[in-house]
Amino acid sequence: MKRSAILLSLMVLLSIATLAQNSEKPYSLVAHVGGGSGSFPFLDGDMTTSHRIAALGIDGKYDFAEHWSLLVGLDYQFWYFKGYYIHSAPNGVENHPYTATGHIVRLPIRLEFHKRWFYLAFGPYLEKAFGDVSAGSIKEIATLGPTMEIGGRIQLSDNGKLRIGLQTSVGTTLSYHKELFFGRVEANALLRIGYEYHF
Repeated sequence: MKRSAILLSLMVLLSIATLAQNSEKPYSLVAHVGGGSGSFPFLDGDMTTSHRIAALGIDGKYDFAEHWSLLVGLDYQFWYFKGYYIHSAPNGVENHPYTATGHIVRLPIRLEFHKRWFYLAFGPYLEKAFGDVSAGSIKEIATLGPTMEIGGRIQLSDNGKLRIGLQTSVGTTLSYHKELFFGRVEANALLRIGYEYHF
């Protein structure tokens, strides 16, 4: 599944780049890094649910109108959990410390509105988690939901811009246990810094 998600993302990026190269419309590549936090706000209260996130990724950007662009990307996120299981015992409540990590491969597709230094990007994303981010016997297929980023761009050169933005996303996990159903909900926020190169 991980290999299929990466191959699909690379194929989409290549298709966007090829389309842009064979037309008169401008296109760009955006590389970015980010950091932030997230949580599973509706998970059972027997454990802490927050996590720290480190992220990096790349977007293919295609300008199809004066102030509008299409972005298709491939993101990698590393999640780190550190907290406590809350367990009831005969002598009261016990807290058991734990740590866990997760590796996330995300495919976002977004529309971006930009004017001068300002930009707003929004659209759906699809992601797959690997590592300790699991649901036991329940098979998690993928997480999908909307994402939005708002920020600014600073011109560094004729072809290059610095991007600084705040990205938020809320997703629900499509899972399988005898039948398909929507499982836990995740909410994340990232501060992202990127470099946009215009070809």
